[in-house]
Amino acid sequence: MRQIFEQVLEEIRPLPETLRVAAELAERLVGLVEEFFGPGTASVEGSFAKGTMVRGREEVDVFVHFKPGVPVEKASQMVLARGVEIVRSLGGVVRLRYASHPYVEGFVRGLRVNIVPCYDVEYGRWITPVDRTPHHTRYVKKTMDEGMADETRLLKAFLMNDGLYGAEIRVRGFSGYVCELLIIKHGSFSALLERVAGWRPPVVLDGDASEYQEAVMILPDPVDRSRNAAAAVSLTSLSKFILKSKLFLRKPAKSFFTGRPRAEISLEDRRFMGMVFDVPEKPPDVLWGELQKTMNGLGRALTTHGYRPLRMECWLDGFKAVILYELDTLTLPAVYLHVGPPVWSRSAVEFVEEQARKEDVAACPWVSGDRLYSLRRRKYTNAVDFVRHLVDQDLAAVSKELKPYLKKMTTTTDPQQILSTLSQEGKAFFEEFIRACPSFIALYNSSH
Repeated sequence: MRQIFEQVLEEIRPLPETLRVAAELAERLVGLVEEFFGPGTASVEGSFAKGTMVRGREEVDVFVHFKPGVPVEKASQMVLARGVEIVRSLGGVVRLRYASHPYVEGFVRGLRVNIVPCYDVEYGRWITPVDRTPHHTRYVKKTMDEGMADETRLLKAFLMNDGLYGAEIRVRGFSGYVCELLIIKHGSFSALLERVAGWRPPVVLDGDASEYQEAVMILPDPVDRSRNAAAAVSLTSLSKFILKSKLFLRKPAKSFFTGRPRAEISLEDRRFMGMVFDVPEKPPDVLWGELQKTMNGLGRALTTHGYRPLRMECWLDGFKAVILYELDTLTLPAVYLHVGPPVWSRSAVEFVEEQARKEDVAACPWVSGDRLYSLRRRKYTNAVDFVRHLVDQDLAAVSKELKPYLKKMTTTTDPQQILSTLSQEGKAFFEEFIRACPSFIALYNSSH
């Protein structure tokens, strides 16, 4: 197993030249920030500062520290204005990003750089969520030895290969900080996997579960014990981690870290429906929340009316959104059985009278056993037409912000039509959805 780990590390450790460029950029960024905001106002944070950076995910995070008396909005505006100037002065490309508040993201000399406002506060006196970050960095650097940095890289790569790395709403997986805490707690990647393979949700790694809000994994933040560092982890992400650990321990292979399945994808006897539509420019986490709400709302409506979704997923592809459903059927019979009340019910007479008045009744009420039944005609027998009707008439619980965009959506059951609208990353998402099987299961099965 150690031989596999060494092979993987050769591929995921940042190259010396990349680390040199990152160090130069970090020094230059700190200098430029302090020229404007004053000495001691900048610090380097994140995986670069902690030595746990993975090749292909290299970035330099510089935090700008403000005194608590500065209003949050003013601090953000100052960092946005000056941050953009700094990145451009280094020949970089800039875009504004949003987390708990706006920050500047840039790309300089092939590396991502982030300039983030925070407050210089003592333990427990947090003003914004990112105020803990410098304390996290200090804790990890103080607690983690050099060997643990590589063990953390192995864990990150193991999670990244199956989309389990990251705490954002889109992923709901394991953040870099949670990865570092897990290695610190267990000492090595292999020791962690042995433990993970035996986990059963909910997983309580420390503390009293009753002290935290309901979560599938509880890992108290050593910097702030009132916070569950693993609060973002979903049951699905945790379950995939558990199963992947079991499969790796059963049959260790390098492909669990870097492999992609090449199995044929079958569409035979399967029914898909896709919706593609534009989305407004908003913070990614906000958009993902609205997109998931919309997907779930339409999914419930489909279920209620007989088009049962077997699976559903959504994706943001730039300024385009994709919602995919795999359904048990795309068409339904023209009539359906409508179950009425028992004949002894007070509403039995009203049901008989009501069915006689309704235009969509195909067969008037009859009695079977002690209950009344009738046959009703469906207005929409096609899933695509039904979804368009839901959206046009505002009949589904979808995001208010996305409603005007949904009304202009393209809805299709043709996979090729969906693929034609997507970027390479979007196509990869679509192919994964069709394959259904997570890559680690496909890779494990292909090795047998």
